[in-house]
Amino acid sequence: MPRRESSFYKASEGQPPAQRLREQEASLRILLVKAADSSPAVRAALTSARVSPSSITIEDLQRLPLVRKEQLPLLQSNALPFGGWLGARLGDLRRIFVSPGPIYDPEGHEPDYWGFAPALHAAGFRRGMLVLNTFSYHLTPAGAMFDGALAVLGCVTIPSGVGSLEIQVKTMLDLGVSGFIGTPSFLATLLAKVAETRADSPLRVAFVSGEGLAESQRRDLEARSPLRISQGYAVGDLGLIAYECPERTGLHVDDRVIVELVDQSGALAAGEDVAEVAVTFLSHVYPLLRLATGDLSQMAAGQCPCGRTAPRLAGIMGRIGEAIKVRGLFLYPHDLDRAVARHSEVRRYQAVITRPELADELTIRVESDAEDRDALAVAVAESVQAATRLQAQVEVVRPGAVWVEDKKIVDRRK
Repeated sequence: MPRRESSFYKASEGQPPAQRLREQEASLRILLVKAADSSPAVRAALTSARVSPSSITIEDLQRLPLVRKEQLPLLQSNALPFGGWLGARLGDLRRIFVSPGPIYDPEGHEPDYWGFAPALHAAGFRRGMLVLNTFSYHLTPAGAMFDGALAVLGCVTIPSGVGSLEIQVKTMLDLGVSGFIGTPSFLATLLAKVAETRADSPLRVAFVSGEGLAESQRRDLEARSPLRISQGYAVGDLGLIAYECPERTGLHVDDRVIVELVDQSGALAAGEDVAEVAVTFLSHVYPLLRLATGDLSQMAAGQCPCGRTAPRLAGIMGRIGEAIKVRGLFLYPHDLDRAVARHSEVRRYQAVITRPELADELTIRVESDAEDRDALAVAVAESVQAATRLQAQVEVVRPGAVWVEDKKIVDRRK
């Protein structure tokens, strides 16, 4: 098998798998010896499993309880701000972000704390490139995740967020921006706007996350210009989990985390079964153990021709639980409950997610016999945006029309 170490961001990407496991196990022990003193949640998890931090093995992890992502808001509210999982002092953090839920996400001072530099390097981002970072810099951590990695790589970042499409297109064309970071749907919107100007897109590399990327969509976008699109898998709690190489044979798991595929009991799934992704974060700042993400995946078979030796996820194949990702943000039923409860004239509601073209659309159907339906629709839409940070279309329907399906959130995307 050809090896391409010269193209790796770090030598460990190509190290023998057995060596990687030994080094991760050693890192896990060092981490937990310290965290057992500083983190009540880590100490409780180790005690419940009767595992010693100084002798724990990677196989021992499956004896520890899962920490379910949808339970994090409650866990954190009972032990503010991080549910007892913080391994550092609060005053030593660089930032605290607020993800939907709400979930508080700490950031340490390490360069590239969120771990995206290897992923962006594999995607083709290099020193001196001008990069449009269209992820939000407000409250949620996505913008900062990539900002730190771009700084480490020596790229020049334009922190745009998702607003002001016309200004972003003009900036991209004026400056010759060659890199893009954001969701696939916003990349499609940006390229469509460039096409309207009849100018050639200067973009050459793009890294997308936060939404699913269908191969048909990737082929369509890459056909519009000499653009290479890569993708990665991350969560707001800890950053990068896995990333794509140019061979596109799956998502290489980064060695900053330990990934397990588990069933509902927390036991390891068999063979190549599709199962839930559980992640242990090897961080002294936030030593989360066995975070059950709610995302479903399976391990990819065989070795990758790129020479990277880490295990690979075949992709993200859906979710379990009630939370659903819309435009890169998790939508929780309890957030919608809180928003709709502000309007006493609404009896019941249902959220419907569709993707008629390239972007997700969120529609809230509310039952009400209010006389001024237009005013109610506007008011509910404002409450939903305040609670979820998502814009939604609101339809006011007659009482009894909503509960055609059982779930409060219905995903009709194909």
